[in-house]
Amino acid sequence: MKAGAEEYEAASAILRGKPGRVHLMGAGGVGVAALARLLKGLGWRVGGCDLAENSLTRWLASEDIPVGVGHAPDHVAASCDWLIHTAAAPANHPEIRAAAGGGALVTRRGVALAALVRDLDGIVVCGTHGKTTTTAMIAEIARRADPRAGWAIGAETPGRAGVAEPPRDGGPLVVEADESDGTLAFYEPRAAAITNVDFDHMEHFADEREFFAVFRAVVERTRGPLVFGADDARAREIAGARSDAIGCGFDPSSAVRGLAPERFSGGIAFDLEIEGRRRGRVVLPAPGLHNARNALVALGVARARGWPFELARAALAEFRPARRRLERVGEWEGARVYSDYAHHPTEIRALLDAARDIPHRRILAIFQPHRYTRTKALGRDFPPAFEGVERLWLLPVYAASEAPIEGGTSEDLLRHFQRHGRPPAMLTETMDEAWAALRAELRPGDLALLVGAGDIQRLAERAAG
Repeated sequence: MKAGAEEYEAASAILRGKPGRVHLMGAGGVGVAALARLLKGLGWRVGGCDLAENSLTRWLASEDIPVGVGHAPDHVAASCDWLIHTAAAPANHPEIRAAAGGGALVTRRGVALAALVRDLDGIVVCGTHGKTTTTAMIAEIARRADPRAGWAIGAETPGRAGVAEPPRDGGPLVVEADESDGTLAFYEPRAAAITNVDFDHMEHFADEREFFAVFRAVVERTRGPLVFGADDARAREIAGARSDAIGCGFDPSSAVRGLAPERFSGGIAFDLEIEGRRRGRVVLPAPGLHNARNALVALGVARARGWPFELARAALAEFRPARRRLERVGEWEGARVYSDYAHHPTEIRALLDAARDIPHRRILAIFQPHRYTRTKALGRDFPPAFEGVERLWLLPVYAASEAPIEGGTSEDLLRHFQRHGRPPAMLTETMDEAWAALRAELRPGDLALLVGAGDIQRLAERAAG
């Protein structure tokens, strides 16, 4: 932790000085791209690189932030003051060595973002599940409440250019904070929201105790209001360290409480009660009880910040989820195809819960497991999460830079499905094979789900075509 704390203080110090030149490795990734745009808004001369061009590198170019293709030491000129890299980049990478050798500060992306939030009116949103959706909800409310507001969201969202917008004239900055590499522990926000806490990221954390510790740290370091999802037992326990924390959910203990939820195709509605006083009906055009819980956390933040309820309700009534959150991507001979980022059993259960509200004949799915470590640790939890799926095709695990481990492959996961007995699951070796099998099985009225956080999005692009 000491090395990380020193890294955080160094990033804070350079941000408090005169803006210089910063280079970002992995600028085509959503988190790095957002940071690039925020730093430009603070007056930094920003450039970056990534292995390939994509929609985010093109967006950065439109914001006058050049992004080179490929990684090379000569990307880092002698005038570079700061190099920011993703956690996946090794410390001995030639580009990192060149920057350090030239006297530039070198920090991880998560540390840099935490340092940036430190001296701004930062509202940090964290949690194992739902933080992208909740951040987008709060950002939309903030934008309507305060035209100076900025935001940084962990996915592209309809109606917004790119993934970040810097605040203006001291306005609030709504930030999605990532717990996966432990850097969540460095944040010192003016306000924070915790959606839920569910063990994940086994590639970084040795056990649950280490994982929960980063959430405990952000609770301790939050300098103002703390909002949490009261329906989640672990979030209640961790946020309970603060007597002034604001619980939000359907749980009777919630200060911001949802009542009488009513599901409909494409959304959910509920009554809102704040500290025992009924405020009105909230209609959310995003299906599933999990999205209602996300909205209640967003309403809790609005309450804590003093943003008017009617304004917040109007923002939620027009909310459009981020891409790959039960996103309809196409149709095949009368069957509808949806894409979703879910990759943890809890997220998959929430996805299926929401999908059942969409009229359908059967639900079929292709699933791409994400990381060998997660597949091994949570393997037995995946089959019950897919309850209600008529047929499932498993793709090979998306490695995300990990090496295969015993117990963590798709073959191992298949054995969990076979022991559980449902849904019927089949291994496929390639996306072409899985796509062909799904298409051959689809019938009019079916609902097809493309599930996972890796490159399964390529299948969604096929469905859209």
